[in-house]
Amino acid sequence: MSEIEKVDYKHINWGPYVMATKVPNYIIKKLLSEGKKTKKNFNYSLAGHLDHQYLYPPKIQNWFYKEITPILNAYREGHSNFHGLQNLTIELDFNDLWINFMEAGDFNPLHTHGGDYSFVLFLDVPKQLKKEQENFKGTSAVPGSLTFEYGVANRPKWTTTGKSILPEAGDLYVFPALMQHWVAPFKSKITRVSVSGNLRILNRDKLPHDYF
Repeated sequence: MSEIEKVDYKHINWGPYVMATKVPNYIIKKLLSEGKKTKKNFNYSLAGHLDHQYLYPPKIQNWFYKEITPILNAYREGHSNFHGLQNLTIELDFNDLWINFMEAGDFNPLHTHGGDYSFVLFLDVPKQLKKEQENFKGTSAVPGSLTFEYGVANRPKWTTTGKSILPEAGDLYVFPALMQHWVAPFKSKITRVSVSGNLRILNRDKLPHDYF
């Protein structure tokens, strides 16, 4: 008979840090409203197989990044804690901000982003898509899912190399820009709307050389 009654243990963290949070409704509403107005096509800079991807004007970009500063600070804190780093002050600047109108048959292949940190925010996820997801019978990522990939495939259950997410409106995911991710297509005759952007670290030369 074992004398062990309770096992105290911890696990070791490695791999990328991805943060999931919710964004207030007023931000969702404004990004939707302004996104429907913008007509500056951004397809030439993006990997997505979508017809409708548009760059927000500078005024909206400035407003948005100011509003989500607390979220970016929280990501930095979580990132530092996850990796066992000192949470040093960094200066962030944004590269861009664009809106994606994803329709039936559209998809985003496996890709990475520019800059240092990236994010995706879901503005509108029609309920018809959820029904399609519930009825899906395949073994791959379900329709419309966002999948993060990391590492080399191993025997099942020995290593988790991918995580598929079924996003809802208001969901925001922040992740390292070099983290591979992709979005599966769907068949529902709807439009799912999301926003993405990239940020870069400006004061990297003032930080310890092995900090990043």
